[in-house]
Amino acid sequence: MTSGTRARRAIRHTMRVPPLSLYAMTPALPARRPLQITPCSIAVGTCALFAFLHVAAILAAGPGETPLHNPVGLAVLAVFMPLTTGATEAARMLPLFQAYAAAKLLVVLAMTAAVAGTCRPPARHRPPLLAAQLLCVTILDALPFHLLLAVQLAMLLPWRRGLAWLAAQYLLGIAMDVYLVLDLAQRMAQPPQWPLLAYLSAERLVLAAGFLFGHLVQREHRMRHALASAHGQLLATQSLLTETVRGAERLRIARDLHDVLGHHLTALNLHLDLAARQAGAAAPAALQTARDVSVDLLAQVRGVVTHHRHDQTIDVAEALRVLCAGVPSPHPELHIDADAARLPAPVAHALFCSIQEAITNALRHARASRLTVHLSVRGGMTVARVADDGVGMGDAAEGNGLRGMRERLTDLQGDVRLERGIRGTVVELSVPGSPA
Repeated sequence: MTSGTRARRAIRHTMRVPPLSLYAMTPALPARRPLQITPCSIAVGTCALFAFLHVAAILAAGPGETPLHNPVGLAVLAVFMPLTTGATEAARMLPLFQAYAAAKLLVVLAMTAAVAGTCRPPARHRPPLLAAQLLCVTILDALPFHLLLAVQLAMLLPWRRGLAWLAAQYLLGIAMDVYLVLDLAQRMAQPPQWPLLAYLSAERLVLAAGFLFGHLVQREHRMRHALASAHGQLLATQSLLTETVRGAERLRIARDLHDVLGHHLTALNLHLDLAARQAGAAAPAALQTARDVSVDLLAQVRGVVTHHRHDQTIDVAEALRVLCAGVPSPHPELHIDADAARLPAPVAHALFCSIQEAITNALRHARASRLTVHLSVRGGMTVARVADDGVGMGDAAEGNGLRGMRERLTDLQGDVRLERGIRGTVVELSVPGSPA
């Protein structure tokens, strides 16, 4: 296929008007995000279920049948018995049961509230809430609550710190078992039941299995999160590459139109003008009409070429939407001004890569619950602002990612400004160049 044939097909494709379609006129419905059940919801729901079953078992047993040889029961007996001195056993049975059930209910409610608060940011509130949970499970002395805490330690804390907390939980449970066994032996005037203590100590080893399960679940969750983020980055890069290829193809078409049709039409105009001059007054009207049509066609071709040469911008807004849509949690809030949606190719590529790096750093290190991305044009500068409410970076040294962002923008006479604090980090990227 000759270059002239390619150029003629290109100009016909450029001037073609697509037919109207009902589907094109129908507005697209917004995509619905799938319902996601967070680990926090599962933990709170599980704790609430355990609390309900624990209190329901006490109420089902009733007065006189509920065992009181546990930390809560012994505390209620120590407080309640001096107040009912002289009363018969039957007279104080019901008030004692009611006080015991109320005390159990208060402890399980405190445990549920501590679980709900532990899963939510900020992260600095987790150690006190985990300590409150540890106190509650030690008082309740119920294995399901101990198991729930062990799973949380694996999912919310680093590996070594979680193991230290697990060891403290296990030792406190053993200490409580030793106290209960010795107290029972003293009350019954019998030797301590050491086999029972050995059984209880071995039973608590299930906490290690719960801790390992929580660690595996958290690892799988992080891998799925990383895979989703990588998939979103791949789709966004593909969108940006598609825009770049379209721009390059438009530029190639413009060059073909200029090199082939432009030169031929110019030569045709010259020959028609020469023919009109040679004919003089005897020139037919059709010759002048042909010359006018040729001049008009050359002007249209030049307009198309000029348009395609100058329209070399990239829709960076669509690429950023695809990138943010691929981040599962926390889902970035994207704000793009209308005049910053399309940018020149070098500016769009540099800002996209820098914003992508800033989002990745926030997801890896900040442990944030809220992430915002704002792209705007201010005073001839295109400014991108990525902010999070995570733990912040403090005085940490700049890594390779931040240095790469700074080098990429410096090549375009841009700059990177970093605001680091206790309650989050703000990365502001500015580069000269307004939308075309």
